[in-house]
Amino acid sequence: MIIRQATVRDLNRILDFMGQQQVRKKDWHISAKKFVKSYIINKHNFFFICCDNNAVVGSIAGELWSDKGFAYVGEITAKGKYAQRIIDIMFKKFVTFCKTKKITIINTYVKQNRYNQIRTYKLLGMKKKGNYYYFERRI
Repeated sequence: MIIRQATVRDLNRILDFMGQQQVRKKDWHISAKKFVKSYIINKHNFFFICCDNNAVVGSIAGELWSDKGFAYVGEITAKGKYAQRIIDIMFKKFVTFCKTKKITIINTYVKQNRYNQIRTYKLLGMKKKGNYYYFERRI
């Protein structure tokens, strides 16, 4: 397994990894391809992938707020028999990356009914902080 930052050349493999159901979601405000590409090329974001036999088996993506000292994890996911192991390895590499950027806090938001995600973040050593509501307005 190789864990590295994604490049634009990885885009189609990442979309395959995400699956058609996720890629075609109706609530995306732009196409999944544009969204993922923006995370890959924007210097204020990060997108790491885990590859096994040239196929993407895991990813972690989000935003870097280096000037504020924190990183926001938008999504961390892996597929297959060893999904949690892949997530653990990716997150460890991500923490090392954050330390080089002088990041001191890694945070995320999770919907209350996403029990598997909540479990994953707890297994990664993250702790719940406060009770928040997510608000959105489409314009």
